[in-house]
Amino acid sequence: MPISKTDKPPMMNAGDRGAIAVANAMSQALTPKQQKTAAVMESVKLAYYPTPNDQWIDVPLKRMQRAISTLDPETFAVTIHAETGMGKSTMIEQLLKDEKAFQPVPDGYGNFYHPVLYIKAPDGSIADLATRLLSAMKYDVIRRKSTDGLMLDVRRYLRRRGTRVVILDDFQHVLASPQYKGPAHVADTLKNMLQDPEWPIFIVLVGLPEIKEVVLRDPKDQLLRRVDDFGLLNMTLENDGEYLAAIIIELVQERAGLKLSADLQPDFIERLMYGAHYRWGLVMKIIYHSIEDALENDKDTVAQESWEEGYRRLVNGDYELETNVMASPEWRNIVRPVNRLGAFGPASLRSSKKASKK
Repeated sequence: MPISKTDKPPMMNAGDRGAIAVANAMSQALTPKQQKTAAVMESVKLAYYPTPNDQWIDVPLKRMQRAISTLDPETFAVTIHAETGMGKSTMIEQLLKDEKAFQPVPDGYGNFYHPVLYIKAPDGSIADLATRLLSAMKYDVIRRKSTDGLMLDVRRYLRRRGTRVVILDDFQHVLASPQYKGPAHVADTLKNMLQDPEWPIFIVLVGLPEIKEVVLRDPKDQLLRRVDDFGLLNMTLENDGEYLAAIIIELVQERAGLKLSADLQPDFIERLMYGAHYRWGLVMKIIYHSIEDALENDKDTVAQESWEEGYRRLVNGDYELETNVMASPEWRNIVRPVNRLGAFGPASLRSSKKASKK
């Protein structure tokens, strides 16, 4: 897979006047060295590198595009799920930036239709989800309505906006809400959007693996035949090792203008994957932290100690080398759990005998 020169989209609401004013004030308070570090890290973090998962999720999205292009009345939903740190949201946001079919369409009168609506699901009820959708479409809820009334407004405004695809990121928040009424209630809401006779919608649910529960535990099996399930793939040394090495070289040398130490361990790439639980998003964070450490310490080379600090910073760990995957000669014995929120727990060491059986 070739190295991509594509840049990530800017922070949501990056054009907000308040955000710009605060950013400018922060920049003026930085020393020239800090401003240079900020500029280099901006360049490093902007680089987007597609993974096999980009090609994987392109399959259902192209199915949606083909159906929309032929005005097919039968819609469907897709679940895209993986553990925290896999880069789900980054991948979806990049897709929205780069996919030509999802860009605004002129309506001939100086305005635009918007084929896609993307939101981060709130930690709340279906009514809260409806309110978030309306807010994203710039329609404020003036008075409190029933959940059914809010969802009816959502469907009306989606039609007015020309939206055929709704992407609900972090959908597990809806399922974890104290107001959660069970899979049947959520399934009914989604089914009504999919089967709206006047304006049927395609839905993409993105989140942790438990979002599959909406389909699997739906007592009426309303969604089972209308939902495609796509679990994202973890990285492997065999399939992704060379590609990851190329990414590191480009980020360190071309984006950051630094050198890559020649005395890294022979199993450096495997250590990096292992320490990040073989998740693309967590691997990238270690790389960012390591480059930033070199810049902060006025080094022209990202050397061994910076990679050790990059890992320590990711896991919010201590400075003990025996529990640092990038430092310990017994790194395969280090066990450090990560929870559903992406927070790492304390490390433990298993015996070399047990590790050898893994």
